Amino acid sequence: MKASDRLSDFGSRLGASAKSLIKVALQSRPCSIGKAKAAAEGKPLIIMGNGPSLGEVIKSDLHELAGSVTMALNFAANAEEFTRLRPDFYLMADPHFFEGRKSDPNVERLFSRLNSETAWPMTLYVPVGHSAASLGISNPDIKVETFNFVGAEGFEGLEKMLYDHGLAMPRPRNVLVPAIMTAMRAGFKEIYLTGADHGWLTTLSVTEDNEVVSIQPHFYKDNAEEKKRVASVYRDVRLHDILLSFHLAFKSYHQLAAYAKARGCSIYNATPGSFIDAFPRKKLPF
Repeated sequence: MKASDRLSDFGSRLGASAKSLIKVALQSRPCSIGKAKAAAEGKPLIIMGNGPSLGEVIKSDLHELAGSVTMALNFAANAEEFTRLRPDFYLMADPHFFEGRKSDPNVERLFSRLNSETAWPMTLYVPVGHSAASLGISNPDIKVETFNFVGAEGFEGLEKMLYDHGLAMPRPRNVLVPAIMTAMRAGFKEIYLTGADHGWLTTLSVTEDNEVVSIQPHFYKDNAEEKKRVASVYRDVRLHDILLSFHLAFKSYHQLAAYAKARGCSIYNATPGSFIDAFPRKKLPF
């Protein structure tokens, strides 16, 4: 690398490090992620992304999946398969889940189903600043623990220090980033990803009115309210903004892979046809 390139890289990392430290100082708080019993017993964790391929896994291997240690994400509790999957862990990160209860009936339904349908021990992970009381979680089977939903990057040593202390994570452009980071903090050394299709590039299009259409299908069927909400989110977003978001998401997975390796944690992508290129491919452990 040329001296000018090294200087440019140093300057870029210095600026990113300074920005990250400011974000952590302003936003990060002590979190409450405890060590999971299943992790201490050496069991692997399966993180169930909501991509369409999860539907095929549920169809062919529901019994095995339900008998494994699993983590569900986002709107999974609204799917009819939720009570059959019986996930041990559940994680939500997007601010919409905590700000949209009055305006989005799907969010209200989500929390209602968590309260009424969860009849097994489950840990719910949410960003710091929220609690069972603030979320209206009254189900005694649900334990709420918190994580810092703060992205940070810069010098490698600084990144590792912030990640090790649970103060930050690689930029969380997708819920899989906090899910994997939280799983590692809970002590899991072997993590599998299923339903992590990430085939967003194949669904991108631009209308004759120059409106960008980005369809992100799930294993469950989104209802009319959710389709309308997503369309409104993307209404004024430009194509270059969406492509940049994709870039940051896939880049974060490579940062996660490097961090996991340093921690002695193995992350495997068990999703057929997944666009994530950061983790080795391996079939689910059953």
